[in-house]
Amino acid sequence: MKKTTKERSIAKLKPDSVLRNYWRDNDRFADLYNQVFFGGEKVLDPGMLSDKDTDESAMIKKGKHLDTISRTRDLIKQHTNGAELVLTGLEQQMHIHYAMPVRTMVYDALRYAKQCREIENRHRTNKDLNGSAEFLSGITRTDLIVPVISIVIYYGEPIWDGPVCLSEMMNIPKPFRNLYNDHHLHLLSVRDAGRYQFANQDNCDFFTLVGDFYNNAGNMNMDVFRKLHPDMEIYWETLAAVGAATGTMKLVEYALEKKGEHINMCTALENWEKQAEIKGEMKGEIRGIKNMISTLRELEINETVIIHKLKEKYQLSEKAAKNYLS
Repeated sequence: MKKTTKERSIAKLKPDSVLRNYWRDNDRFADLYNQVFFGGEKVLDPGMLSDKDTDESAMIKKGKHLDTISRTRDLIKQHTNGAELVLTGLEQQMHIHYAMPVRTMVYDALRYAKQCREIENRHRTNKDLNGSAEFLSGITRTDLIVPVISIVIYYGEPIWDGPVCLSEMMNIPKPFRNLYNDHHLHLLSVRDAGRYQFANQDNCDFFTLVGDFYNNAGNMNMDVFRKLHPDMEIYWETLAAVGAATGTMKLVEYALEKKGEHINMCTALENWEKQAEIKGEMKGEIRGIKNMISTLRELEINETVIIHKLKEKYQLSEKAAKNYLS
């Protein structure tokens, strides 16, 4: 059966893009950082956050040749508090990535290289470099770059068993261990988010519901949910993020239909279960139709008779029966 325009548009939705949209909100983003890094202290002010370009591409010159490294972050914001600047990055993982410390280190290094390149371009334009050291590096002794602090959110159900620092990916000989500059991964697993007291209501709802989903073996049992959260109302973007994080795209679809609204979670889950039931019935019916066609063809029954039998048994139109047959 052909998909409708609505079904095709839903199929194009990617969990990453839905979750990026959720975390783009400054209040949610700041709350996440403040809880995970600062014990709830409001160090990041939502009003001082602004979106930055997520492109981390760089060109590396090797002799007469240029090599390009192309990377794109999920999200990066700048926090400006007077003269103090910091770049805060967010990466999203649906699955365990065993090279994640290397990946985040590359992102951070490319951002630092990008800052140096921007400073150099500014000096070259202004022609204000002096001395061989400044001309060689393109920056001056007093130029400063902005620190980059990144966090990785892991949405998967299996417990993260990957490395959380670069040294865990190595066997460093003992004499060299004190010389090694390690790179640590700031990782938040949604399964462990219950230990944080999020101030933002959307974040509270998001981590609570995803936790409930995984604690109940990847299901939203209605009886369990009603007992835990009677009459719970949730913002549509939060419900979409829950659906994306758990791979339940029907919840994303339902949330998009209620755009701009607060949604009763029991109603949403009942709709989800109903849709899943209908989908299951449709799959069963399609399987039955195909089996019937196969059996009648093996018996060398005339196609006109097959079409008649399909119309009669499954209440199909002439056109629908012919489509199944073809």
